[in-house]
Amino acid sequence: MKAETYAQARARLLTHLAANGWRTKPALKVPQACRPDATLYFRQQAVYLDAHSMWIDIRGMSEAEFDATVARWIRS
Repeated sequence: MKAETYAQARARLLTHLAANGWRTKPALKVPQACRPDATLYFRQQAVYLDAHSMWIDIRGMSEAEFDATVARWIRS
């Protein structure tokens, strides 16, 4: 089975975030997901919360694990 690419993971997670109330902008050069308390930037091979890299590899990461990671970063 082929491993998930970063682009596939990004598309999957942006769809998941949109379904969970985030305002997404997948067509931008740096795709974004926004809500009043946070903005996620899906840069080349990295996810940033506002100006800080979250140091995670989203390839193969479940939606639940991604949500938990984002929640921890927002709280800290």
